[in-house]
Amino acid sequence: MRGLGPGLAVRRLLPLRLPPRPQRPPGPRLSSRPTVAGALDRAMDELLRRAVPATPVYELREKTPAPAEGQCADFVSFYGGLTEVAERAELLSRLAQGFGVDHGQVAEQSAGVLQLREQPREAAVLLQAEDRLRYALVPRYRGLFHHISKLDGGVRFLVQLRADLIEAQALKLVEGPHVREMNGVLKGMLTEWFSSGFLNLERVTWHSPCEVLQKISESEAVHPVKNWMDIKQRVGPYRRCYFFSHCSTPEEPLVVLHVALTSDISSNIQSIVKECPPAETEEKNKIAAAIFYSISLTQQGLQGVELGTFLIKRVVKELQQGDTGRPGPNFHDARKGQLPAPSPPSAAAMSNWRKDHLGASSSEPLKVIIIGNGPSGICLSYLLSGYTPYVKPDAVHPHPLLQRKLSEAPGVSILDQDLDYLSEGLEGRCQSPVALLFDALLRPDTDFGGNTESVLTWKLQKERAIPHVVLGRNLPGGAWHSIEGSMVTLSQGQWMGLPDLEVKDWMRRKRRGLRNSRATAGDIAHYYRDYVNKKGLAQSFVSGAVVTAVEWGIPEPSGSGAQDPSPLFQVSGFLTAEDQSQQPFSLCAHNVVLATGTSDSPARLGIPGETLPFVHHELSALEVAIRAGTVTPDSDPVLIIGAGLSAADAVLYARHYNIPVIHAFRRPVDDPGLVFNQLPKMLYPEYHKVHQMMREQSILSPSPYEGYRSLPEHQLLLFKEDRQALFQDPQGLHKVFGLSLVLVLIGSHPDLSFLPGAGAHLAVDPDQPLSAKRNPIDVEPFTYQSTQREGLYAVGPLAGDNFVRFVQGGALAVASSLLRKEARKPP
Repeated sequence: MRGLGPGLAVRRLLPLRLPPRPQRPPGPRLSSRPTVAGALDRAMDELLRRAVPATPVYELREKTPAPAEGQCADFVSFYGGLTEVAERAELLSRLAQGFGVDHGQVAEQSAGVLQLREQPREAAVLLQAEDRLRYALVPRYRGLFHHISKLDGGVRFLVQLRADLIEAQALKLVEGPHVREMNGVLKGMLTEWFSSGFLNLERVTWHSPCEVLQKISESEAVHPVKNWMDIKQRVGPYRRCYFFSHCSTPEEPLVVLHVALTSDISSNIQSIVKECPPAETEEKNKIAAAIFYSISLTQQGLQGVELGTFLIKRVVKELQQGDTGRPGPNFHDARKGQLPAPSPPSAAAMSNWRKDHLGASSSEPLKVIIIGNGPSGICLSYLLSGYTPYVKPDAVHPHPLLQRKLSEAPGVSILDQDLDYLSEGLEGRCQSPVALLFDALLRPDTDFGGNTESVLTWKLQKERAIPHVVLGRNLPGGAWHSIEGSMVTLSQGQWMGLPDLEVKDWMRRKRRGLRNSRATAGDIAHYYRDYVNKKGLAQSFVSGAVVTAVEWGIPEPSGSGAQDPSPLFQVSGFLTAEDQSQQPFSLCAHNVVLATGTSDSPARLGIPGETLPFVHHELSALEVAIRAGTVTPDSDPVLIIGAGLSAADAVLYARHYNIPVIHAFRRPVDDPGLVFNQLPKMLYPEYHKVHQMMREQSILSPSPYEGYRSLPEHQLLLFKEDRQALFQDPQGLHKVFGLSLVLVLIGSHPDLSFLPGAGAHLAVDPDQPLSAKRNPIDVEPFTYQSTQREGLYAVGPLAGDNFVRFVQGGALAVASSLLRKEARKPP
């Protein structure tokens, strides 16, 4: 799967307490050969010449007027338009080297100071000469930073600029003393601006704005937040969460501190993170210790600026005084131990009509229920909400055949045209003709490296909207909220976007940038949640909903004399109530769309001993073990099973911490079907390095990969309770290895246990397990309706579409089918 599930959708960066740094992209360093030239090169020089203010002569330093605000704004605007890391690095390098200190002036003023020290002069003369020297030591770019800080949002911009500078240094895109000096100057300025007097201490509770709760969840770098129930616990009874914000960016966390109030000092941090509070209300006589178990810096540009120590000192004082710092609603009652019962966040709150539908006595059937609120479900909700795609009147598609077909029906919505006819003759990276069609309309020449804008324009036609509800376990974005935010998408960032809101435009408004054309999982999760709000879809989404059963109901006649009754589905499940109990619901619908993805259930080996406590099926188990110290470089090897990208991520993670690894997989290393052969070597050097390691079996032969051993074409037979694994090699010989931990990373399967027979009869081959890659749900290619059950649809990986850029085609097909059904109904 590409761009959907946590297994293959992303590549993992090593978790740090600070925001992550991507690995250096391939290619030459900018310091040795610039990667930008021509018009952009000249534009950078002209911008810097115009935007960086000249240093006034010493005598006029206080009389020279400030540069026009537009000059600084031009720099901010130009810099924001540079989407590539390398382009920003080049501009920063030019700024550092060309607009620093005037060394001639420094030498002249230094000589003057030395001369005055050797001659008997008045102290005032010497002090003035030293002041001239200090003035000459101020680099020109400091003036630019100073004036930018006065712009609206200028301080925030400079924090991001320094984050880009640090990132470029880490990637070796910029080097040298000039760059290090500019980093130090900017750090010094930020230290002054972010001193304790300008910082606001804020406490986070369940009543805090949903936006703040979401930012706190995304910023947690030590103990990642799994879902909204997890964050609910971390800000609830016997827990405290505080953050510093700056006066220029209120409610924007800079550094976040999590505290546990306990009866004694725990010896295990994991127990604090995982255990449930002892009660819904706090009893002060049970609180004897405050444990600061997590502190995370959210802004990489503030590295080295002292914030964490200040925050801890302020929180200690706050706790000693009884949480008097900026209380939230009903906080006075909380201090008395009467903390009000938490309620679901606004993102999960339901409007009155949805409450009626989710009540047990609801009998009015819905038009459509979408199960799953990931990219597939969001895109379909967008189309069902009345957003209608039309071809721009003046658009010319680069595909001649498609352009001719589009010109045959000007002014007719794509939803109302013959998708079979339009998609005929298209070829690409997907087997679905409708997915290829929609992708070609949204990104006309992306596979050829072009950036031609979409030929579609979108019109909101509310009269075409079809009432629907989207049920999801997490916030809108689905499984993306369960992925560690530092992980980076395999697919290009522009391919992760949904209709009418490009990822690069969204990130530019957030003052973020793509990393070598890719985005982090945290950014994408935030983008999907924002998309739902910006497009006005939130009223159709219900978060925290777990579907437990979908049954085919009794058909409902579609009208007097109708020959074909409309299908009816019964959807049952539960919501998490305010007291954390499970509130059941039951819904009726004429159509159900399965959009749950495929990352629900890790694939298993099915061998004896797989349920032993040292055998795990998620990479996070290795992270926990390393943090807890149960796995160290002196431990027995970690066994990693699998030949995909998840297994490669685990190998890279273990190697980073010098953990010995045994890497076993069934395929030969030169199997052309291995995923490494499908990735460009220049774009994914770290994965090709793992592939090289898989070939070399370095423990048996001298190589630079000490502590790693691969076992190609080995079959794992069983695990033993004494942490041993029994293998059979290609010659049939048995081998036994002692292990500290086992990671089985061989993919995942969709969890359709809520369907009759777990949905097995819906697959292309009913006798084989349902699989997104090998055996998806059998659907009609131009409607995505199940071939086995009318009114039941499947989109995304469940239907075989394994890229975010292609799942949108399935949504187009479903929306077109449902609109045609509505049109056929009698008035």
